[in-house]
Amino acid sequence: MGFFSDFHERGRFVKSLNATFLVLVPKKGGADDLKDFRPISLVGSLYKLLAKVLANRIKKVMGKVISESQNAFVEGRQILDAVLIANEAVDSRLKSNQGGVLCKLDIEKAYDHVSWKFLLAVLKKMGFGERWLKWIEWCISTVKFSVLINGSPSGFFQSSRGLRQGDPLSPYLFVIAMEVFSCLLRRAIDGGFFSGWMARGRSGEGVMISHLLFADDTLVFCEESQDQMTYLSWLLMWFEAVSGLKINLEKSELIPVGRVPNIEDLALELGCRVGGLPSCYLGLPLGASFKSEAVWYVVEERFRKRMAMWKRQYISKGGRLTLIRSTLSSMPIYFMSLFYLPRKVRLRLEKIQRDFLWGGGAIVPRPHLVRWNLVCMEKRKGGLGVRNLALMNRALLSKWN
Repeated sequence: MGFFSDFHERGRFVKSLNATFLVLVPKKGGADDLKDFRPISLVGSLYKLLAKVLANRIKKVMGKVISESQNAFVEGRQILDAVLIANEAVDSRLKSNQGGVLCKLDIEKAYDHVSWKFLLAVLKKMGFGERWLKWIEWCISTVKFSVLINGSPSGFFQSSRGLRQGDPLSPYLFVIAMEVFSCLLRRAIDGGFFSGWMARGRSGEGVMISHLLFADDTLVFCEESQDQMTYLSWLLMWFEAVSGLKINLEKSELIPVGRVPNIEDLALELGCRVGGLPSCYLGLPLGASFKSEAVWYVVEERFRKRMAMWKRQYISKGGRLTLIRSTLSSMPIYFMSLFYLPRKVRLRLEKIQRDFLWGGGAIVPRPHLVRWNLVCMEKRKGGLGVRNLALMNRALLSKWN
């Protein structure tokens, strides 16, 4: 408690407490380039306790200073909100027979490039007091890094910008930095330089949607206008200049929605590639039919890959049941929270689970000793407690958050 009291009064702590070990984690299999690795910070336990306390305090006011377009790290908002709104906006645009452009922007090394001076200026503008600014400045500016090479530290070096992945404060500070991008877009819309999409319901009333954010995953809704692409490129350039956050145009893409004959020219103006629908946003399909079987190919492929790995091992029947309940039944939950599970897909997923439960890794199919609907019943009713995919899908689609 003395450590917390001292920091509260003086706004500082011993710099050695903020020493951080960096571990490089590959983003994908077979990573051989430095860009393919993500630095994860192993933060000291005492500092992490302090950062967690500050994070718990700052998250209570995030809803007051962060606009509704941001769905990450704000109480009452969740990842599915962003995906649902994006799909509804695309569906409304397609039904209106109007052309439009969807910009998927990728921010390069998002946490690593945030300017400290910019972040502190934004916090001050949002109304955070001098004591808070002093606390945050000390927490982010006293960091020293040491890269773990084969498990051993290799000397420390000072940082001059960026936020640490692994620091409890970092997600909230990054969302605050991204709020400036939202402000710039709103100013551009108010000035008539930019316009979003009008998403209309059955009643004919509409809601203007200009952009959606989930941390650094950004969608911008534009008209098929060369001028708007020019203004957007200027806006991204200004945002990079003040914040240090750079848009990776090689990974960003421009997606035509409806008939957009000049999409190549628009992509050339922005400097990114041309994409297409259906696309992917936050791990879920974007622009696909909600009842399409193709949406579920990814989930089925994950099931089969996991099966191929498990079938190489000897696993008892009890172990197989545990894996089905803990892993296989959980894999489609994210998709089932937004999309209807077609009957044919459900039957295929259930067959994979049945074959694994009763046959394990056997090459020759073995008989299924009990009906699957009985297996899915609760244990107190004579079942094995495996989740019923149809009922779970219905419950997830019906829930009210």
